[in-house]
Amino acid sequence: MPGLNVTSEIGALKRVVLHSPGPEVEAMTPKEAAEDLYNDIIPLSAVRAEHDQLKTFLSLVANVHELKDLLAESLASPGSRFEFITALAGLCPIRPLIDELMNLHPADLADLVIEGLPARPSTLAGILSPRSFVMRPLPNTYFMRDSAAVFRDWAISCATAYDVRLIESIITRFVFSRHPEFRARGLLLDGPRERNRFISIEGGDILVVSPKVLAIGISERTAPDAVELLARNTGRSFEEPVTILAVVIPKERATIHLDMCFTIVDRDAALVYAPVIMGKNHAQVVRLDVDPRGEVSYKDTNGLLPALKELGWDLEPILCGDGDPLYEDREQWWSGANSFAFAPGKIVMYSCNQKTLEALARSGFAVKRAVDFIEGGEDPLSYGRLAVGFDGIELARGGGGARCMTMPIDRADL
Repeated sequence: MPGLNVTSEIGALKRVVLHSPGPEVEAMTPKEAAEDLYNDIIPLSAVRAEHDQLKTFLSLVANVHELKDLLAESLASPGSRFEFITALAGLCPIRPLIDELMNLHPADLADLVIEGLPARPSTLAGILSPRSFVMRPLPNTYFMRDSAAVFRDWAISCATAYDVRLIESIITRFVFSRHPEFRARGLLLDGPRERNRFISIEGGDILVVSPKVLAIGISERTAPDAVELLARNTGRSFEEPVTILAVVIPKERATIHLDMCFTIVDRDAALVYAPVIMGKNHAQVVRLDVDPRGEVSYKDTNGLLPALKELGWDLEPILCGDGDPLYEDREQWWSGANSFAFAPGKIVMYSCNQKTLEALARSGFAVKRAVDFIEGGEDPLSYGRLAVGFDGIELARGGGGARCMTMPIDRADL
């Protein structure tokens, strides 16, 4: 039986979960965009074409799984469907509809959960507004990274900061608990259960540095108490010491998660948004060392790169926007620091971030287009260092990049 295994950000990718954008993306009006955490409304045809390019490329180097398929497979038995619907009923007014939902085909139920369930016209909500939902569409689902993370063979079920995304965590928690080929050893954090005004954490803030080290952003979406809870749980679950680097990033729209400022691209290199990670105003980083009993000791550091170097990761910073004050801000907004490694020294990212790609090229990365591999038949794994650009300007308007849209569940150990 295939298992979960993620012990780094860069190990050769074996299996990854995506969600191809669907009707849920076009279910919002301009007035609803901010409520749904979007910068703007986006056209489905454009984002689907861009996302298909990412999916097709990743299919050349790994097994790609669709979230909706995994959810449907996890809902195969009546008992599983009842468990899942009951969990949803804790968030949505669907108890009168449980029998109806139980009778749906698992694939239809999976569609409905992501695409939304309108209120019945005969209900008060339906009478007051034809756009009322008893389960709202989930337009953020294609940002797969945020609802869960895998660390070794355990899952982290995230406690999303906003209600509009909590059902995504219920979906991924269910898959990691019930799918026979994607079942985690256990949960290091049960986000939907633990979530409260002090506990929120999202996967974009969780970077797996090594089998015993995480870097976690304290951000607009991830709270200190959640990081400490995860740290204690991880030490006790692994029954061995672990280290967490807590990185305090600005609580701003451009830097909602740590991976919008920093991603590891090779054994000795990282893509960095310098204003947050480097310089005299760099983000504060606190090191948490956790023992097997879950006891924590704390140590202030001189920043993320020095803290990683002390742990054996001496990373060359490759600057988002090539360090130009204008372009580093423009390209960071387009997720220029948000890359996804499919092997050591081999990454995929948005092609619109030209200055960042130029910086990567000077650091020895061959810069190619995803279509070169999709149409040309060349093997991406035959390169040394490689940065693959794919079209994504419409996707970027949704607020995330290649790492945001991917949930790796199985990587080779370094």
